[in-house]
Amino acid sequence: MTKRLNKHLSRPAPGQVSIMIARDLLRLVDQFGEDPLALLQAAGLTRHATLLTAPGQDDHMLSHDDFTRLYAHCTLLLDEHAARQEGRDPLTKSGFDLMCQCLITCQTLRDVIDRMDLFAMLLSPRLGRLILKVDEGVARLDMPVQRKVRNACAYLSDLTGLSTYARLYGWLIGEELPLLGAAMRYPPLLDMRTIAHLMPCPIRHGATENSFRFPATYLDRPVIRSHHELESLLEHFPFDVEEPQSKEAPLSERIARLLGAMLASGEPPLTAADLARRFSISVATLKRRLASENTSLAQIKVCARQQLAMRLLADPRLTVSEVGRRAQFSDTGAFRRAFHQWTGQSPTAWRAANRIDGVK
Repeated sequence: MTKRLNKHLSRPAPGQVSIMIARDLLRLVDQFGEDPLALLQAAGLTRHATLLTAPGQDDHMLSHDDFTRLYAHCTLLLDEHAARQEGRDPLTKSGFDLMCQCLITCQTLRDVIDRMDLFAMLLSPRLGRLILKVDEGVARLDMPVQRKVRNACAYLSDLTGLSTYARLYGWLIGEELPLLGAAMRYPPLLDMRTIAHLMPCPIRHGATENSFRFPATYLDRPVIRSHHELESLLEHFPFDVEEPQSKEAPLSERIARLLGAMLASGEPPLTAADLARRFSISVATLKRRLASENTSLAQIKVCARQQLAMRLLADPRLTVSEVGRRAQFSDTGAFRRAFHQWTGQSPTAWRAANRIDGVK
């Protein structure tokens, strides 16, 4: 990815990163003929210049926000260098963002992988193909990249690709993708602490292709994210190495996001049986887990329709009838009655009041 950085690239987050990992990245920058001090200045980290470039003080830590900025600048610079080695253009940040926009409308993780491969074919050789293999309940995603030069710069570029895809998949389905292992075609060309930070799972080196493995049941997990959530993610992703979605996200939250996205795209609401299949659980388990979270499928559906209707009403170009239709009500009268029950106001009165309050 080239050096076009969003000024709001990173956001404060809890956690710290070892200074040794940061130094390892700066070592690569220096090794491939770039100026580490100039990079630190560009990243707004000159206050850490002495700490990051001088020997000793190995027990120091960088804040997560500072490391995100450093990692972004190092990755963009080194990925550009790796592309030049091959005589091709690098994948830009805008190109990566466009790919993500194409993925957000996919139904399942399997669909995401298929669409990413189609996108990679269009951008080849800037983006490598994806080959999905399933065997005995394990999915393996191979990412063959035709590189003539396989040095530490190329290693970081490919490792970042593996890490980015695994984290993106987890974010799209709203739960951590449990990695069973990864493989790299190279020997380990970075410090093992750096490798473990970027790809926190067992890695086998000297493999035939770059790849990672995960339980095949996750291929049928539904994509639950919305365009609005994606816009927020892309302000800092993929440079924020923290897991973007906790595996502990409540089932009710994941279902609410899925139903909201489906309603917004005009798809019919899913039944309990449909949802149970998508989340690889029984209908009884689905109902029991929602009850333990003090909600029900009926309540989640009502809330999803209410939130969608309010978002649509904020657009003054849409009539009340159009909002009701998009929220999948049978007619405008049914929508007006439901909206009054939710808010105590008519859609027209609610829209006027919230427009005065500055709600857009």
